Amino acid sequence: MKEFPYAYIRKKIVKSKDATVPVQCKALQYGLGCFSGIRGFWNAKDKNIYLFRPDDHFYRLQESAKILGMKLNYNYPKFLELLKKLIKKNKAKGDIYIRPTLYAASTKLTPRFDNSDDDLAVYMIALKDYFDSSRALNVCVSSWRRYDDDMISVKAKSTGAYANSALAKTEAITNGYDEPILLNRIGNVCEASGANLFGIKDGVVWTPPLSSNILNGITRRTLITLLKEELNMEVREEDFDRSTLYTFDELFFSGTAAKVAAIGSVDKRKIGTGRPGKYTKKLQKIYDELAYGNNEKYKDWLTAIY
Repeated sequence: MKEFPYAYIRKKIVKSKDATVPVQCKALQYGLGCFSGIRGFWNAKDKNIYLFRPDDHFYRLQESAKILGMKLNYNYPKFLELLKKLIKKNKAKGDIYIRPTLYAASTKLTPRFDNSDDDLAVYMIALKDYFDSSRALNVCVSSWRRYDDDMISVKAKSTGAYANSALAKTEAITNGYDEPILLNRIGNVCEASGANLFGIKDGVVWTPPLSSNILNGITRRTLITLLKEELNMEVREEDFDRSTLYTFDELFFSGTAAKVAAIGSVDKRKIGTGRPGKYTKKLQKIYDELAYGNNEKYKDWLTAIY
């Protein structure tokens, strides 16, 4: 993944190598912060990058800050202008991934969120595919459980909370899988280390509800709309258990980085044919067309940079 030479920190654009924080910083010492991830898709015909739903990403970052008690001193127009300036400064001409992070810049020795010097940092990388799009993924159910909302907020993309994802991801990779699926405390299917989950059985779509301790994914919300409006499919936001997971005809992940990623097996049990299913492939095509600005119906979800 190509890194770009410029990033944003302490209210100015600087060389990425200079976008650093002190070792005493609470963001480093305690994992205090929250973030979002925004995709930009390069349309070669238009010679433009389209940001996908940047307003929704901003408002979720704003909500995360509110939940955690942090201060995000930006409104959406100011935030969007910052992203545009950074992309242009980096002269990006391809697919990109942008990571805005609101971090606790305080260096005081105490783990608390109500600090006066919270700061927004933004960096970007070139990113085409997070998962290998040429095949279906082989995944496992993790031995690590997803935390409950009364322990750490599941609705705030909290930086420190991703230690949970890292434990599950590391276990999965070490054991030869591409990605883990976590269960919640009562044993219902939750989500992956950084993606939401969908299953299809007998033409009906299933996805865990927000109450099952999943992130309120922006790509998840997008796909629910597309499944209903473009594929005329019933979508059930309902709990289901591990055993049900094995019986789906199709499974796929969704996320800003993941986009629509097919799953071929879970715990060595083949899902469908073991290859991307027909509905998954249709959804991948629809999503890519709109994300790259080739579907006028959903152009309102996109923001042009150049």
